[in-house]
Amino acid sequence: MPSRIIALILALLVLGPPAFAQTAFDLTQSDVDAALAQRRDAGTELEELAGRYQRSMFDEELARERVTNLARSVSDLEREIGAKSVRVTQLVLTRYMAGSPLGTERVFATSSFIDVPVQAEYYKLMNEQDLALLNSLETSEKLHVEQQRLLDQSLEEQRALVADLELMSAELLVALSAADRNYNEVAAAFQIQEEERRAAEEAERQRIAAAAAARAAAVEAARTTTTIAATTAAAPVTATTQPVVTTTQAVTTTTAPATSRQTTTTQATTTTQATRTTTQATTTTQAATTTTLPASTTTTTAPPAATSGKTCPINAATGFSDTWGAPRSGGRTHKGVDITAVRNAPVVAIESGTVTRTSNSTLGGLSIYLTGNSGSRYYYAHLDYIEGGISGGTNVSVGQLLGGNGTTGNAPSWIPHVHFQYAPPGYGWVNPYSLVKGLCR
Repeated sequence: MPSRIIALILALLVLGPPAFAQTAFDLTQSDVDAALAQRRDAGTELEELAGRYQRSMFDEELARERVTNLARSVSDLEREIGAKSVRVTQLVLTRYMAGSPLGTERVFATSSFIDVPVQAEYYKLMNEQDLALLNSLETSEKLHVEQQRLLDQSLEEQRALVADLELMSAELLVALSAADRNYNEVAAAFQIQEEERRAAEEAERQRIAAAAAARAAAVEAARTTTTIAATTAAAPVTATTQPVVTTTQAVTTTTAPATSRQTTTTQATTTTQATRTTTQATTTTQAATTTTLPASTTTTTAPPAATSGKTCPINAATGFSDTWGAPRSGGRTHKGVDITAVRNAPVVAIESGTVTRTSNSTLGGLSIYLTGNSGSRYYYAHLDYIEGGISGGTNVSVGQLLGGNGTTGNAPSWIPHVHFQYAPPGYGWVNPYSLVKGLCR
């Protein structure tokens, strides 16, 4: 049954309405930032579970080491008992052939020397070396019984620890996956929205440009037509030696009909049956139209990938706790922080720098060594894959994909994680917990 912490996180992330379920172009960069903060908060809520998991994993590692040692001890004792049994059998045969009534049939019929009810006379007839052999066999058989009991008990304890670890890891990965899904959906919706916004703005820009071009063409066409017409109409006027003037003439009233002079002009006012004829030149001027396209007001910015030149080593929801210096099998101590995330979550460059080398070892599995431009050194272990093109000498940018989160090396198969180490400039490996917490929370 999921823990209360997991149930709360799932309620917030899964049952809550998606932040992008709104009308078109409603999402903002603030919404993406809020979803990213929610993903980080989920990791913070899981820190207690991650710490409990780390402690249980160490207990399981010790139990596994104890089982291995006990199994080796039991195996050695079985070989030792076998060899001693052969010698005891030979001893009994020797005594039998010498005519000693020592109940040898019981020795041959039993599977363990400690089950044989030996008579007191048996020991009286044996020398010191014989007694040492028999005592040694009896001691070995008793120790074998005890070691086998401890082995069976340790196996049960290890199985219980593994079952508990698998349950905790399942809860942890479900919560991390839910946190990832919520953020990824918001980020993807924001990206689609911004692409649609840019497409709409480009279409509007093209529409405005086309309309402006059409208006400019219409204005040019009208100006050309007016100029041609004005030039044609002005030809008779310019043929005289004097400019056209406005004249006023008195009218004499007679019985004869007045003689009218009709003058035809373009854009002129002509009066007939009147005492005055006016000829007026008309000049038509139209202002040119200038269209200014609006500048785009949308700036698309991807969610921030770095803080002060660095970013979280895994670009996903993460769970981790401070396990620096925790004991490990073989007398080792933990020299890093284990960052848990879903399998194949993007493992990225914590800062810009150079990959010094990659490796594949029994302990670390697929691993990457990175030296940042700041001079700091970093070590990533247990990756499921290393991204193509990433090798010794490769220059990388902060946030660039290095590989996928996994379980290679000696990592348990049920909990994908990156073992992460950090060394500041001029120092050896130090506790990376504060650095990782500052970047991933």
